[in-house]
Amino acid sequence: MITINGLGIFLEFSFIVIFIWFASPKQKWKAGIMTTALIIFFSIIALISTYKFHDHKTRKQLVGGVGLIASVAMYASPLVVMKKVIQTKSVEFMPFSLSLFSFLASALWMAYGLLGRDLLITAPNLVGAPLGALQLVLYCKYRNRVTVEPKPAQEWDVEKVDMKTSKQHMQIAEVVTTDDNISEKKSSQKINS
Repeated sequence: MITINGLGIFLEFSFIVIFIWFASPKQKWKAGIMTTALIIFFSIIALISTYKFHDHKTRKQLVGGVGLIASVAMYASPLVVMKKVIQTKSVEFMPFSLSLFSFLASALWMAYGLLGRDLLITAPNLVGAPLGALQLVLYCKYRNRVTVEPKPAQEWDVEKVDMKTSKQHMQIAEVVTTDDNISEKKSSQKINS
């Protein structure tokens, strides 16, 4: 469990760093606040379980309960994407490999929890496996449909250009022409002298 979760923490942290690296300043701020708040929250839970509770069973229940809630939230997060898939009737926002491996991981961890009679492992995966299966069903249903986003009108489309835009283009053209004339005069003066 430690190896798997340690690798998971490393990969998720890498994803957060990559997201923050390429995100807009507003998204960086939001992701930074959320990440910091979660780190502080889980640090407080770890400190409480270490210093407040002295028996292993109570510690396991506290940390396991928080982990259970976090796992259910993780497995429920694709519901937003599934709603978009149903609305657009397209799976372009829901990658197949993510849906497949989410289902497989949930099903295997659920089986492991059931065999070990561990409710804290079984419970979130009882939510995750059906949600993963639902994602796969949606993918099979809408896989051949692709939404085509309407493209905005081109700025240089003759039928769409208004008077203000055409005046701006004329002003830009005048500046370029004036600059070209100045550089031509300078080059002709150099040749004459």
